[in-house]
Amino acid sequence: MQNSRKHNKKSIRSFVKRSGRLTKSQKNALQDYSSNYILDTNNTNTDLKACFDSDQHNLVIEIGFGDGAALIESALKYPDKNFIGIEVYDSGLGQCLNAINQHKIKNIRLIYGDAVEVLEQFITKKSVEKINILFPDPWPKKRHHKRRLINKEFLALLSKSLKNKGIVNISTDWEDYAQQIELTFKESNQFKEIKSELRDLKTKFEKKGIKLGHKIFNYSYQLT
Repeated sequence: MQNSRKHNKKSIRSFVKRSGRLTKSQKNALQDYSSNYILDTNNTNTDLKACFDSDQHNLVIEIGFGDGAALIESALKYPDKNFIGIEVYDSGLGQCLNAINQHKIKNIRLIYGDAVEVLEQFITKKSVEKINILFPDPWPKKRHHKRRLINKEFLALLSKSLKNKGIVNISTDWEDYAQQIELTFKESNQFKEIKSELRDLKTKFEKKGIKLGHKIFNYSYQLT
């Protein structure tokens, strides 16, 4: 598995890399399937279209796909689209790789790395139809809010990656993060809010939030 390029030390990451335990199945998946499905972001000349078995031009990206359940469901539901999932945790990558192999899915590729770095340096500009960000780390403590992924700079990055009228879907179960998301997009002159897209599957973090009694906030924004 290839690591993404070295990150600028001055930038603030939206995640902290923790060394979680891997199951035997996840370890085996990383060993056996990484070369087939994980893209090498060190190669900036990669033709993303050539990475897939189909010549579809509709590209959907999911940032922080967790265990990959929503990503897998979407790829199975929309075989006419190509999907890229970005994740930094080995356990999630291993879990998703197992599911891809089990279902013999041809329209998913994964990237191991920081989404900011990947969008900045690897994803072709104006090539993405849709970007899904489902339950990003809420960084609930006030002193950690600066680590939250959704900010003015990140919106500018999304706008460069999306095609004309491309869509961003965001979900969170933290009310103050929802307020920040609303304000950040409202202050942007690059997006307009549209009717939120419905999801058939609840993610692991969504189920956890519901169990805690949290309200779920779903947003969809279109590039203007």
